[in-house]
Amino acid sequence: MEGGGTMPYSLAVKYNRETPTSDKDCKLDLSVKMAQDKIVEGTSTEANVLVENKTAFAVRTPIAIVGLPGGLEPRHDQLKELIKLGTIDAYEVRGREIVLYWRAMAANAKVQVPLSLIAAVPGTYTGPASRAYLYYTDEHKDWTDGMHVEIAAKN
Repeated sequence: MEGGGTMPYSLAVKYNRETPTSDKDCKLDLSVKMAQDKIVEGTSTEANVLVENKTAFAVRTPIAIVGLPGGLEPRHDQLKELIKLGTIDAYEVRGREIVLYWRAMAANAKVQVPLSLIAAVPGTYTGPASRAYLYYTDEHKDWTDGMHVEIAAKN
């Protein structure tokens, strides 16, 4: 390389974030919070989910995917009761995520969903990020940090 010269190079960068950046065009706002972040094995707690339609018109097919910390199990009977009450229209549990479905949400509506959870395995856990979006515009998502919980062993 005496006298100078160009040196070919390339650079590849890959990264990820625990919580992706929310899209400003998302018509929904999501908030998820544990009622208690320290619990004892075998006891129950709640994750309080709030989904809000930020627009002045009704939206179709909103979805909220709530990431559960490890060690917690959802109560399926409570989820079925939420359907009977009309709080949600449908749900499914996929691994550590609970998917909540609505057919529509009124203008400026706020829907509060209490998810009952059982502490099953002692440890310290952080769940995956939760998100909300409209089914047909899944490129516009509102993200929120994963919930954190400490489960103490039963004495």
